Formats: sequence, structure tokens, C-alpha cells
Amino acid sequence: MYQSFGGATGIRTLTDRFYDLMELEPKYQALRQMHGEDMTLIREKLYEFFSGWLGGPQLFVEKYGHPQLRARHMPFAVNVQVRNEWIACFAQAMSELDIDKALAEPVLIQVFAMADWCRNQNEDGVEPPMPPMAVDPVIRIPELKNVLKQYGVDSYFSIFPA
Repeated sequence: MYQSFGGATGIRTLTDRFYDLMELEPKYQALRQMHGEDMTLIREKLYEFFSGWLGGPQLFVEKYGHPQLRARHMPFAVNVQVRNEWIACFAQAMSELDIDKALAEPVLIQVFAMADWCRNQNEDGVEPPMPPMAVDPVIRIPELKNVLKQYGVDSYFSIFPA
């Protein structure tokens, strides 16, 4: 997957576009507000994480140890809106970079499961998060499709099962 996404250059381009969109698009305002003024370090951390997660060099693990995504996000109030903005922003970055849908869609499903696991706010009427591999992530597709539609980034992702 690492090479399919363009190796180091492709992953850097994707993560940079993600953070550029977060700063540019008002629809990602709640997500942006969670981050400090200078996002240089967090840009680098996301690049390092995705490098290893997609099968490339384990840059994040070498620097910081196991990702422990849920624990690392506990200091931040991650609710459904923030999760949704994160996944929509990531989907928009992939679509703008025209990443092959056959690669982008399975990754997006897995990333949605990870993003959901990072939720740490109790919200009325919202089920608590499940660990990413607790269930087949494919069952999350209807919810993911709704999120992408809500943020207007659904048109690129056309091969999800109906």
C-alpha cells in the first residue's frame, strides 16, 4: 500500500493536503480548533503514522512507540462532529489528489474505524466507539457514506457497496 500511495512523497502530499484543507475549509472548523496555532509537528506525526500504517518505514513507532491512537487522543474532546470532520477532510484530500479509488476506499473504511475509536465524548443517542477490529469495518460503510454526503465529499467514492 505504501508504494501504491506513492511512497514517502505520496504520503507527504496526502497528509499535507489534509492539513491544508483543515486550515482552508470552514466546514472543518471544529477539527481545526482542536489543533494549536502551529501544526508543523502534528503534520509530521500524521505523515510518520501513515508511512508505517500503509506498510512503509515505521517512522512514528521508531520515534514515539506504539501509536495507541485512542490514548493519544484522550487529552482532546473528540466527539462525533470532530470524527466526521476528520474523515471528511481525509476523504476530500484523497479525492483531490485523485488517489485510485480501488486503494482509497478500503483505506478510508479502515481510517473511519480508527477515527471512530478515537471518540472520547459521551453523546446522547450515540453508541460508544468500538475498537477498529471489533467488527468487520464494512458494516460501517452506510454511516461513512452519510458522513461523506453531509460534507459534500461523497461523489468521488463511487464503488462502495450499495
